[in-house]
Amino acid sequence: MMQPVYINHIASIHADTASGESPYLSANEPDYKSIITNAALRRRMSRIIKMGVACGLECISSLPSEKVHAIITATGLGCLADTEKFLNTIIENEEQLLNPTPFIQSTFNTIGAQIALLRQIHAYNMTYVHRGLSFESALLDGMMRIWEGDENVLVGAIDEITPNSHAIQQRLGLLRGIQAGEGAQFFLLGREATESTLAELAGISTFIHANSTQEVAEKIHRFLQSNGLTAGQIDWLVTGKNGNPKEDTLYTDIESSLFPTATCTTFKNECGEYPTASSFALWKVAKTFEENLNPGQTVLIYNHYHSINHSLILIRKRQ
Repeated sequence: MMQPVYINHIASIHADTASGESPYLSANEPDYKSIITNAALRRRMSRIIKMGVACGLECISSLPSEKVHAIITATGLGCLADTEKFLNTIIENEEQLLNPTPFIQSTFNTIGAQIALLRQIHAYNMTYVHRGLSFESALLDGMMRIWEGDENVLVGAIDEITPNSHAIQQRLGLLRGIQAGEGAQFFLLGREATESTLAELAGISTFIHANSTQEVAEKIHRFLQSNGLTAGQIDWLVTGKNGNPKEDTLYTDIESSLFPTATCTTFKNECGEYPTASSFALWKVAKTFEENLNPGQTVLIYNHYHSINHSLILIRKRQ
């Protein structure tokens, strides 16, 4: 049996309510001045970098830098605004006299690097960009770091939405019936349970191109079996329904066929659809445990991103 991995702290920047004027859910951002105190550095940061850095710093605010043994971040689309800015500059300047700053700031590993620089954390630092499985890849890496002996690992996921990217996704037909979103979620994984421990991260599984209910059901059965569980032992099922009837049918079929007695909820109605939205689902479960709202002790998160990237995350409430 693998070493238990505990979720000891959480932080999130996400949408609170939908705006009637916006076609997508925008994150409700905090006052960054109290979190990123260096004004000059803060001014140079793009919106997604401020979101990610602030969220990460908040998550490890009570932990000395030398006790953070790894920083692992995930993003599906990266720093979109900076990428757009750099591409627009290329066009406007006819590929001459380009300012490299937007390009430098748009690299995917910027957020993890900035957290490490601000806190002087000289440790393993990795960024995952695996489309709809980016967060799960980072989370699995974090668990493996714990199994290999690290005591505390910071894992986070960040994605942003811009008017241009929203328009492109609409033109490609990726948002039929779907409200897009954005957000930043960070988790401090620990080798040992503490007074602040919220949950135990019991397992993760990912797979691709499972299009039928039977295929997904078999994957879920095998995953639960590998963790010594049956479908009947899941108290709370969290699914990634996004409003697209074609994509949501799979979730509905799984709920009725495998988990008829479980409490079934969703989460994308709160955060919107984006590649790392499953990080919000994990934050929501941990937050529910923190607030002692008790839909169950054993929770399964099942999410798929446009029916291509599928993931299962198993969480247990700390006893």
